[in-house]
Amino acid sequence: LTIAGLLMVPFAIVVPEVMGIGYDTVQHTLDNQLPFWLLLGAGIAKLIITSVTLGLGMPSGVIGPTLFMGATLGGAMGLIGAQIFPDTASSVGFYAMLGMGAMMGAVLQAPLAALMALMELTRNPNIILPGMLVITTASLVTSEAFGKKSLFLTILKSQGLSYQNSPVIQALRRVSVGAIMDRSILRTERFLSREEAGKILKSEPKWLVVEGSNGPTALLPAVDLARYLEDTKPSASSGQEDEAEVPEQVDLMDIPANRRDIAPVQYQATLEEALNEFEHTSVEALYVQRHVAPMIQRIYGVVLKADIESYYQYRRS
Repeated sequence: LTIAGLLMVPFAIVVPEVMGIGYDTVQHTLDNQLPFWLLLGAGIAKLIITSVTLGLGMPSGVIGPTLFMGATLGGAMGLIGAQIFPDTASSVGFYAMLGMGAMMGAVLQAPLAALMALMELTRNPNIILPGMLVITTASLVTSEAFGKKSLFLTILKSQGLSYQNSPVIQALRRVSVGAIMDRSILRTERFLSREEAGKILKSEPKWLVVEGSNGPTALLPAVDLARYLEDTKPSASSGQEDEAEVPEQVDLMDIPANRRDIAPVQYQATLEEALNEFEHTSVEALYVQRHVAPMIQRIYGVVLKADIESYYQYRRS
């Protein structure tokens, strides 16, 4: 807020019309009471300061600034048209109204709403055809030429909020990760003795969560550990030299195994949030955790991306 206020000071001194909502300036523009350079400067200044304040997270609106910019810049273009074609150009207020509609169509990506706004503001059906032309052009240039979506959707995306409403996303939002997670897990240290590894396998877990220096670091199928112990088990007929080659310590991050990189996800998270976590972190598995005490996390299970896909396919069938 402080930075936005400081940035606003020079604009407020040079172009005081940018202060506030600016509906008085819009009215003066419609009445052709403002000169060209003031209209152009006020429109550009409002564009810059609105973009900066929104980018800084100011909880300010966009409808008022959009109408302001559209009116001033449209009025400036109307003055240019009046200078070039003085006999055929319409009034400056007409171009200001079209500029307001074009800005709404481009910024909000709502061409029908922008056209209806023009109808409500003018109560003149003759503005429909030129309004459709400028609003459609502005919307298509914004979406197709620059690849931009509505400002509201852009703000939601920048804040990490979801705006998708596809049937897949809706289905994933209704289910938590706790409903599909695999609970057959066991947390273990990276380095184990053969005896400790054997005790772990006796509890018959499906997955082993390997602990690192900063928490869980990998997911290991327990069957891979069992296979390694079996392959390196000294036989009764082997010599003493072979027995000396059998490692007494097992490094779970070094043995041949199908290890998976993991990342945390909270117990109350939905499948949609888990799927987003897969995309953002590029891991192969998520371990489901929950705070049970200050600085203490308990792991309840693991979720693979294939589990989420299988769940949705099962629900569809």
